[in-house]
Amino acid sequence: MHPFLTRFQLRPGLLLVVILLVGLAGLWQLANNAADKVDEEIATLTRKSLERELLRQRKTLSQTLNDYAVWDEMYRQSQAPQMDKTWLAANLTGSVYQNLDVDLALLIDAGGGVLYALDRGVASQQPQQLLALGTRQWRSLLRQADRYDRKRTDTGPNLLLRLQRGNALSGQPQSVIYLVAIQRIALESGASPDGRARYLLFARALDSHLLQEMAANNSLHRLSLNFSATQQHSAALALENSQGQVLGLLEWDNERPGDAVLQRLLPQSLLLLAAMLLLAALIVRAGYLQQQANVRRSQRLEQQGRALQQLVAARHGETQVLQEYIDEILPLLAQTLGASRVSVWQFSADQQSLLCLAGVDTGDSLRFSGDVLQLEQHPDYFGALREQRYLNSVQPLQDERLLSLRAHLAERDIRALLDASIMVGGLRHGIICAESRTRHRAWQQEDINFICSAADIIALVMESSARLQAEGELYRQFYYDRATGLPNRTRLQMQLDELIQQRENSQARQRPVGCMMLSLEGLANINELYGRDSGDQLIRLLGERLEKLARNGEMVARHADNRFAMLLLDEDELGISRRTDEVCDQLRQPLLLQEQQLFLRLSTGLSIYPHDTIHADSLLEHAELALQVSRNDPAGNWVRFRPEMNDNWRRRHHIQNDLRQAVARGELSLHYQPYVSLKNGRVAGAEALVRWEHPDLGRIPPGDFIPLAEETGLIKDIGEWVLGEAIRQAVQWRARYLSQFVISVNVSLVQLEDARFAAVVASQLATHHLPGDALELEVTEGLALRNTPTIDSNLHKLRAQGIGIAIDDFGTGYASFSYLRRFPAEKLKIDKQFLDQVPDSSGSSNLVRMIVAMGHTLGASVTGEGIENIRQARFLAEHGGDYAQGYLISRPLPAGDMERFLIDNPALEL
Repeated sequence: MHPFLTRFQLRPGLLLVVILLVGLAGLWQLANNAADKVDEEIATLTRKSLERELLRQRKTLSQTLNDYAVWDEMYRQSQAPQMDKTWLAANLTGSVYQNLDVDLALLIDAGGGVLYALDRGVASQQPQQLLALGTRQWRSLLRQADRYDRKRTDTGPNLLLRLQRGNALSGQPQSVIYLVAIQRIALESGASPDGRARYLLFARALDSHLLQEMAANNSLHRLSLNFSATQQHSAALALENSQGQVLGLLEWDNERPGDAVLQRLLPQSLLLLAAMLLLAALIVRAGYLQQQANVRRSQRLEQQGRALQQLVAARHGETQVLQEYIDEILPLLAQTLGASRVSVWQFSADQQSLLCLAGVDTGDSLRFSGDVLQLEQHPDYFGALREQRYLNSVQPLQDERLLSLRAHLAERDIRALLDASIMVGGLRHGIICAESRTRHRAWQQEDINFICSAADIIALVMESSARLQAEGELYRQFYYDRATGLPNRTRLQMQLDELIQQRENSQARQRPVGCMMLSLEGLANINELYGRDSGDQLIRLLGERLEKLARNGEMVARHADNRFAMLLLDEDELGISRRTDEVCDQLRQPLLLQEQQLFLRLSTGLSIYPHDTIHADSLLEHAELALQVSRNDPAGNWVRFRPEMNDNWRRRHHIQNDLRQAVARGELSLHYQPYVSLKNGRVAGAEALVRWEHPDLGRIPPGDFIPLAEETGLIKDIGEWVLGEAIRQAVQWRARYLSQFVISVNVSLVQLEDARFAAVVASQLATHHLPGDALELEVTEGLALRNTPTIDSNLHKLRAQGIGIAIDDFGTGYASFSYLRRFPAEKLKIDKQFLDQVPDSSGSSNLVRMIVAMGHTLGASVTGEGIENIRQARFLAEHGGDYAQGYLISRPLPAGDMERFLIDNPALEL
């Protein structure tokens, strides 16, 4: 990684360290501020305590003074004109200094000044000089003493005085602050003195002795007196006189308990700082590691995202071979997952085994495939795959889910395994297996998400491949002849329908389409003479020759055992006739069979669109009719269709005319063919089949008059009558016999192209009070070619009413799988021709199983038509078929017989 990017990524960590340091510095500053506050509070409390101590000392001095000043004998002595100094010396002795700590004791006369004085217990020879106060100071002092009322106060006035006194040792003058108490000498009785005004004054120096006492009383290490008038710090108390003048400062050692607390906290704070820095370093380290992990995870996710895009891009189309796709993506999967081995496995159809489709070993740069794991040998592994979408094992050799694979894994030195199921249609279709030889390899969640996403992409490819394979197989089964590989009759008619529809919907309607029908005569004789295989070979050779003769856009199809059809294209009918001549001339050339030349005898008939008809089935019929006529031509010339060739045409015309009156005359009736559920063998419903009893021609098959009804549009009236009659009958039978009875009615595409059809059905249901889910409408596979907006709209409206849609004769028409996915039917009815040889024919059986599986994949139930024996029914039931219909259950019955059948309600024994 680039150093700049590394420094850039570390910035959040450095920011965290800075924040921690700033935070700690802020906390330390707050602690300092708190300590200063504590110191200030302590200083304030100390000042108040010293103030109280000074007040106590002054009160003590005043009380001591009061003991001497309020004394009758002292009062009598003080009233004498001349004080008896002997008495004073005997009573006011040095004990006041020694015992009471009174430095100065003065007897003062209001007019005569100091009469007697003691200085530190010694009588002063110059009492006037002992307390050098000005006249005003003396007067003020004496006035205070006169205002003193001994009855109301315990002590007399006291104050502080600052004086200059000589030092006892050096003799130098120095400032001294005295605690001074003065009181007028009075009688003990409290009577107001009326004699001379004499006063007694005691003073105590604020010396070191008193300071030590005060310091001890206030828990101070040292207390000193500073005569500066400016307070330098908070650990000082200003001493003021009565006029508020600062005499000095009482100072003590500023121990600052807050600082002491900080000093005690400092080691712990440093330790906390170290711990915080270590924690920050760990956080930064963890953040860096997480950031690196996130970067690696983002890179992995980005790599996996690109890999998934490449997996999608590697799919070159729905026609790509699955094996090629897997071989291409395996190295990419191994590189993205960092795996030693990656392989793709596919479940067998019965889920009993796993086949390795392809694998890659990055260590040896080898590819492998073909390994098989059987359920019976590895039940633990198969069980683990069934339980969850993926299997994650970081110690596969100790994993109980992989015990049966231990030898397999140990042989390949596999240390970690990650499997993801490939789900197709909600079922497990295979797995992706990623294996690692790295010790302690742990698969991350993004690895699991990636391999599951890769499995989903492969599932789409597998689903597409399986669908294409199934569709291709079904398409070949439905539309191509197995013996020759040529299109069959169904594919021929579909192609003819498409050609005609293209011309009908465009300006090319006048461009003809020729339908040439050829029949190889004498095929039975050839089979008898040369053998059946030779006859089949001759058919293939004839088909190959016809294919070579076909031009671009033309088609050759095998129409029957010995019959071929060829669609011819040209600009006009004359061109079509010339093309027919050319083809017939070429077919007259001999074929080599078993080293012998054979000259073929062919009967050929031709019909041309649009001259003869505009309908594909009619064009084929006309060609067949012309072919039948050509058989009577000894020269073997081809015959062009003419209307007068077929008396049936007249009959058809007669039928067409009478069909218009058939409903009004009551000639139509319904027969009902019941069908049973293959789950319980009981009747589930019936199909309504229309019958026509013509007064002259007798019973006319539906195949004769239904196409005519569709051509003339009469099918709408007939269909509406059939629908109403079937619904009316179903309501009665549901009420009397079977509450869940479902009636099926065949519907023509002509009816579906009527915009009113869905409303007509809704009206019939409402009139007879039949729920929509009790009605099933059967349509043919021709719906795939006629999906007009009107038909689509009707289908949507019908399904919205709960009406089921069934595809009748499935497999014989043109059903498009994409169309079925867009408009899924509720039921597919397998045509009888696919069930005739079930279960004896493996081909037919496989085809029926495929149709059942496809129907269920599309969400549709499956009915087998034309069931004539119990083996067919049981085969259909065993392979998931839902319903059975056919002569085994019952022939189509008139309404009365159907009612008796419902009363008996026999169960089919499956």
